[in-house]
Amino acid sequence: MAIEMESGSAVCCRCGTAYGRRKGYFPVCYAGMYRGTGYLPICKPCVDLMYGEYLSQCGDAKRATRQMCRKLDLYWNSQIYDSVEKKATTRTMMTNYIQRVNNISYAGKSYDDTLLAEGKLWAEHGAQPDSIIVSAVTEPADGDSLSLDDIPKEVIEFWGPGYPPETYLELEQRLQYYRGQMGDDAKADLGTDTLLRQIAMMEIDINRARADGRSVDKMVNSLNSLLSSLNKPQKNAAVDSAVANTPFGVWIKRWEDERPLPEMDESMKDVDGITKYVLTWVFGHMAKMLKIKNLRTPLYDDAVAKLRVEHPEYDDEDDETLLYDLFQDGDGNAGES
Repeated sequence: MAIEMESGSAVCCRCGTAYGRRKGYFPVCYAGMYRGTGYLPICKPCVDLMYGEYLSQCGDAKRATRQMCRKLDLYWNSQIYDSVEKKATTRTMMTNYIQRVNNISYAGKSYDDTLLAEGKLWAEHGAQPDSIIVSAVTEPADGDSLSLDDIPKEVIEFWGPGYPPETYLELEQRLQYYRGQMGDDAKADLGTDTLLRQIAMMEIDINRARADGRSVDKMVNSLNSLLSSLNKPQKNAAVDSAVANTPFGVWIKRWEDERPLPEMDESMKDVDGITKYVLTWVFGHMAKMLKIKNLRTPLYDDAVAKLRVEHPEYDDEDDETLLYDLFQDGDGNAGES
């Protein structure tokens, strides 16, 4: 159930360049399309090149930026562009825009949210079908202000009353982002929802405290404690009790019935010969000393027989043959006297 961001090696899908890590080389993106890694699959140099190509074609930085958002499934907002345009150069426009769109207020949004806000997502297919589920809390159109009437009742009940409408919007976006990072197979329970609620609130408090110039050290420590609690494996008391009350012999019997050990491969049996060595020279020798006949005795006898040296026997009358054997050289020829 841990929240993880993959940062291993990656290859840009546009230029094919391999990087040892994603961080620093690929733009961060919290949109649902890239939820698995948290990064765009296109490296930063390629993003700048693509933006430059669109800019040269249309000659309008704003239109080129929107087309990049359409291409990369990023959230497009003209107000974000206006705030970035004041600080960025033409060359760094797209990079700065991506950083700005990853703000807590827009985390998890994609180009579909842009089209939904403009009423254009299903325009070419006719009226929007009833089966399309839109986010519970959405930002108002340009020029309108968000009110509590725009906030669903269940959202207010989940977070508690007393917050401004904009805060409910930020909280819901953070909650969707965290649940997306946990994966679809993660099971939501009361404890997890409580931790996610506290983490989202704490993050917003930290951002506001930083904006006001206040110290955030204590709040950051509290946030880290909440994240550690969320990443700890959840224990099931019923399962733990069943495991503790089951005798060890029962577990062995279940293992033998369900997953018996296979026969060992011949190539893996006593590869270094240590088993045969112990059976021969330890048990076999002890059996020989105690005059016990068992399966180890033939092993010991055969091993000793290979090491035994037998001298030739000569008759007492055959002294000439004995002398001949003693003084002959290695080729069988008698030495000179």
